[in-house]
Amino acid sequence: MLLAFISDIHANLEALETVMNDIKRRNVDRIYCLGDLVGYGPDPEETVKKLIDIPTVAGNYDDGVGYSRSSCGCQYNPGRETEVGEISINWTVQNTSEEVKSHLRSLKHRMEFEVEGVNFLLVHGSPLNELFEYVTPEIDQERLKKFIEKTTADVIINGHTHLPMVKCVNGKLIMNAGSVGRPKDGDPRSCYLLVEVKKGVLSYEFVRIAYDVKKTCEKIAQVGLPAELAVVISLGCTYDMGKSKIMRNFFVV
Repeated sequence: MLLAFISDIHANLEALETVMNDIKRRNVDRIYCLGDLVGYGPDPEETVKKLIDIPTVAGNYDDGVGYSRSSCGCQYNPGRETEVGEISINWTVQNTSEEVKSHLRSLKHRMEFEVEGVNFLLVHGSPLNELFEYVTPEIDQERLKKFIEKTTADVIINGHTHLPMVKCVNGKLIMNAGSVGRPKDGDPRSCYLLVEVKKGVLSYEFVRIAYDVKKTCEKIAQVGLPAELAVVISLGCTYDMGKSKIMRNFFVV
């Protein structure tokens, strides 16, 4: 059984379409999504509709937009980063239909299933804080042990950090699928996770695939979202939002 796990699309339609085409080419049996379909990017409505039939757990941005909140609950740095986050979620709330918001509200915070004797748990954040906890590669081993104590799953897969990761704790795997639409590990290409289960034996691969970043950046400018959002996807990482010289010269649309 070949499974694909996608996460953190963030309304980046070009990235999503490229990844879905690659998944189709590989004859994947099932696709799952770890949340954050919307936020930051210019195509929230179209992105959600393309994923409407994919089993998906809610991300913090999905929850924020679904309930028309003014904040997604992210741990922004004070100043411009907070301002950009607020602009992003408010724009997304204003540019999604009630149909899409209703779908986002319907998403569960966790999902469990079994494949050939291997039990999976899917959450956006962590098993202990399903929407908001950042499970980064630097996380303390003791914290990981607390995760596996709270579930019978053999494999926990999450998103939220935008950083691909695999950790093994007491014979169980904790994996992060990376980000389709907004990578933060220094590689601007989309990232998703392939997992193959054969007779109870699991193997995995992180797939990196280039998409039309320029087109997405142009859309960000055209709809009036902050230029910083285009810089992040172009670099494939976060950066100091106080460096205004980058902003002034970024777009030529």
